[in-house]
Amino acid sequence: MSANRVLPYKISALALIISTSLTVSSQVEAAPEEGKAATSDVERIVVTSRKRVETLQQIPDSVTVFNDKLIEASGIESIKDFSALTPNLNVSSNFRSGLNFVTVRGLITPQVGEAPIAYVVDGITVPSLDFINQGLHDIDRIEVLRGPQGAIYGKNAIGGAVNIVTKRPTDEFEGSVKASFAQGNEKKFNGMISGPIAEDKAYFRLSAHYKDKDGLIDNDFLNREVDFVDGAYGLQGMVEVNLNDDNKLSVFANFSDTTQGSNYQDFITKEQLEDFSITPQQNVLGSDESKLWSISSKLESEFDDAKLTVILGRNSADTKFFSDGDFTGQEASSDNFFFPIVQNNPIKEDTTNLELRYSFDDGGDLHWQIGAYLEDKDRKVNYDQIIDLAPTSLMTYQSFKRGENVGDVIMGERTVQNSQSYALFGQAGYDINSDVELTLALRYDSEKRDAYDSRDKAASQVDETFSQLQPKASIAWQMTDDVLSYLTYSKGFRSGGFNEYSPQVVRQYDKEVSNTFETGLKTTWMEGKVWLNMSLFRIDQQDAQFTRLNPNTFTLENLNIDEVAINGAEIEMSAKVSEQVTLSFGAGWIDNEITKNEGIDLASGRNLSESVGDSMPYVSKFNLNGAINHETTLNDTWDLNSRLSFNTQGPRSFDLFKDTTGDTKTHTFIDANISLTNENWTLSLFASNLTDERSAETVFLYNPLIRFANQPRQVGMSASYRF
Repeated sequence: MSANRVLPYKISALALIISTSLTVSSQVEAAPEEGKAATSDVERIVVTSRKRVETLQQIPDSVTVFNDKLIEASGIESIKDFSALTPNLNVSSNFRSGLNFVTVRGLITPQVGEAPIAYVVDGITVPSLDFINQGLHDIDRIEVLRGPQGAIYGKNAIGGAVNIVTKRPTDEFEGSVKASFAQGNEKKFNGMISGPIAEDKAYFRLSAHYKDKDGLIDNDFLNREVDFVDGAYGLQGMVEVNLNDDNKLSVFANFSDTTQGSNYQDFITKEQLEDFSITPQQNVLGSDESKLWSISSKLESEFDDAKLTVILGRNSADTKFFSDGDFTGQEASSDNFFFPIVQNNPIKEDTTNLELRYSFDDGGDLHWQIGAYLEDKDRKVNYDQIIDLAPTSLMTYQSFKRGENVGDVIMGERTVQNSQSYALFGQAGYDINSDVELTLALRYDSEKRDAYDSRDKAASQVDETFSQLQPKASIAWQMTDDVLSYLTYSKGFRSGGFNEYSPQVVRQYDKEVSNTFETGLKTTWMEGKVWLNMSLFRIDQQDAQFTRLNPNTFTLENLNIDEVAINGAEIEMSAKVSEQVTLSFGAGWIDNEITKNEGIDLASGRNLSESVGDSMPYVSKFNLNGAINHETTLNDTWDLNSRLSFNTQGPRSFDLFKDTTGDTKTHTFIDANISLTNENWTLSLFASNLTDERSAETVFLYNPLIRFANQPRQVGMSASYRF
């Protein structure tokens, strides 16, 4: 047996012996209610991702929960951070730093499409990947639901949903400041203040963050780091007003301004997929400038046993993406198509959405809710290639704007797209008896998309409406006080859309639909000291979406893969070994197979039927994660907390035809943190990717391949003060 085949088994054994994940991070350190025994902390974890208040072990879904203490201990600042702690969820860095790939249960993100999850912040579904990949700050709870959630969250929740709950304003003044310093000359500062505006009437919470970084990834040609962050900052605020005893108004606003290095990819061959001595060699210093803002308001009105919720949101993204187009610092040659270029890609997007939800729960056998959703989205995409007249000299975005060493402009797309969506939904739960609950949900989504290219509006004008009825049914049986079993069927869909205009490009791609069957167990043992949850699922996809490079036009083109079958399993476990030590473990396994695919691939000329029997790209066969947490009291003032965690990612390929890129090896990443804490202070030492494990995050076809590698090891320290 080869070393590559042995490694997963060694890691599995290590996981079971040493630790076990933050995926089960739902081990919230909640204090027992006064007068009650400290039984299962898990059973008192509040979860709202199904748009009603429940506890973790009541939900007939696979759910992973992270509370604020765990978010802090794990250094979670983005979706990529908590994906490493969740079974069958993976987030990979992309050519654009603010546009990562999300893969959940074998469902992938097309490079020019939507993610297979709904991403919800305080009840507002964010409209695109730009908002999904912004940083997380001042967060109270993260809930990750796996499996189609279209009946609740609508289109694009085909693989699941992430529910982000920010920290609420407080009725007493409090605040915090935090500073951290790490390798790569990284400096981060965060601050928060919260308190009353008018006693028992109005409250506020305001936070701010700043980040600056030279970087850790060297470009040997430029002799400088390229994964820099240049003074990124953001503000986040919330105001809550009790209008009267039955009505509450919340207003939330968020703004971020980020400039960071981007598209620093390595030029490789298939045989060099795991050779990380190869580094970026571009002469153009890529950058990704983005300004994101959002504002939302939520009105909650109570009526005896009913509640009306009205949510209005507005989001805006303004991005300027600039990078090398030939990925080298060479003169024109056959190695780079005799075509040294830079690429400039500004994108603007504005979205407005409205949701109304009416729910009823009198504590009896039946509870239900109905609602409606509206969304309007405008998106403009420009793309140009510009001849690089000095392909062996440094070019930055600033020098490009000054017109230095740039030649003719090859004008690319000028896409103007609008979409208008509406949805009607309902959900009901009925207690058949004291041990069995039936839940039924149904949602109808309709999205009308129209688009044109301003270079030739008449010829490029297209419109289409994509719609789908998304049912969900689950039955949960409380077999004993400590064992819940469930069986669920759900349908999800992702809208179709339009590829950028060209006479040689297939203009439209179809909607994607999935049917999922899932069965699971949620169990609690030893009076709440151990809990174990597991699930098995089957997903059948029709018209799965995937992006390829069209070599005739040098543009990205979405296509549909006829049929994909996915079988999978997940397990999560937490064990409180002692008052000081907690172990946690999570694992996901995926068998992903393309079962039908017809036509000819434009990128290679190969028959698409050759891909039948292979898996979808970017899908790992398995992932494991685990942690050991230790807490001890040093004296009357200080506590010592330490944590060691790991994440193992199984092999995966990056193209429709596996032999194009080959499979990666299995990679394991280890993080560590040790903190001294008292009532006001926390002093920490931390390390991410402690063993400096390197892996391919994304790989694209390009003469022959370009690879985006993961971040190397980073060690740092932080100090925070709470008042």
